[in-house]
Amino acid sequence: MAGSDNFSFVTFLLICSGVALSSIARADYEDAPAPEPTPDPYLAACANKLTEKCGEDIFGNIFIGPDQPNKLTHECCKKLVLVGRECHEAMVNFILSVPTLAKNASITLPRSKQVWNKCVLLAEGAVPPA
Repeated sequence: MAGSDNFSFVTFLLICSGVALSSIARADYEDAPAPEPTPDPYLAACANKLTEKCGEDIFGNIFIGPDQPNKLTHECCKKLVLVGRECHEAMVNFILSVPTLAKNASITLPRSKQVWNKCVLLAEGAVPPA
């Protein structure tokens, strides 16, 4: 069980790093990137509740956009809703604490809310999966 928890947390960090690296590659300035923040145990517990695939799909929809190839599924939305809104928002805010990603907060925060709202509807069965 502990190995599985560590795997999920490492996956979450890899997703964060991948998003950060893709943003750094697109950065318009030459400043060296600031060191990545260290997640606290609360965030680790939040991330451990998602599978690697669901984490990629959910955060891809937030940080890359809804046109990215990983669509939100009913199963991943159910997992996100079980994680809870506080955990979801804390994970998004943690990722946005990376300076190169913070500049996109005006885009990613509304996407985060849209993903949450869509997942609540999907989890309740009110909307068929896209």
